[in-house]
Amino acid sequence: MTARSLALVLLPALGCATATHHHRPTESGLEVHTLTLDHSNAHLVVTADGAFLVDSATPSRVDDLVEAIRDAGVEPAELRAVILTHGHADHAGGAKTLHERFGVPIVAGVGDRAMLAAGANELLCPTDWIARKRLETDQNLRFESTVADRWVAAPTSLARLTGIRGRVLPMAGHTEGSLVVVAGEVAFVGDLFRGSIVGRTATTHFYICDLDDNLEDLRTLLEVAPDATTFFTGHFGPVSRAEVEALIIARGR
Repeated sequence: MTARSLALVLLPALGCATATHHHRPTESGLEVHTLTLDHSNAHLVVTADGAFLVDSATPSRVDDLVEAIRDAGVEPAELRAVILTHGHADHAGGAKTLHERFGVPIVAGVGDRAMLAAGANELLCPTDWIARKRLETDQNLRFESTVADRWVAAPTSLARLTGIRGRVLPMAGHTEGSLVVVAGEVAFVGDLFRGSIVGRTATTHFYICDLDDNLEDLRTLLEVAPDATTFFTGHFGPVSRAEVEALIIARGR
């Protein structure tokens, strides 16, 4: 079976009724719960000092996300923040509900202020046949107009936002307001790249408008997160540092 035919078989199966939950403890004491709804990941980060959420699924799946957070042992009202890696509907769509229902503060990149206010994805640029097949559906996703409680425009202490050690780094590229969250030996990269549908390799994301700029972002990521060994992606993954390095080499040829 070819990779293309395998993807055709697997992709429809990703939209399961409940969240897929993977729990990964880390050496630094972080516990990462990856909650996958349809094909998008939200990451619940739990420490002795509290918990925060990275990304928030689509509006239609926010109730399933809430259930998954509780199944992981955290009450949504206890979340220190939901940090949006960027303003696309499949990552930011549930944030307003979490804020209104449970009082969870929203953190987002200032460059995505207009997109979040509009509740609509900006122009998506497909990079492969899967994205071209999904383009109309993904481009037309909508969510409620959302305003962040904290807009990030420069490197910011994660402790100032959540009480948990780490950094939040603006990395415009996928969107103008894209953020990377670095904590301990892990980094949450949103759609800077993705994991492969099968296996553990790092792969160019489905939608990137400037591939050259994206490649520079990958190089910058490894420079600003020298201690990160595991990269949690917005889709599939996670991937190792070695796999990110391999993607950079392959893309740079």
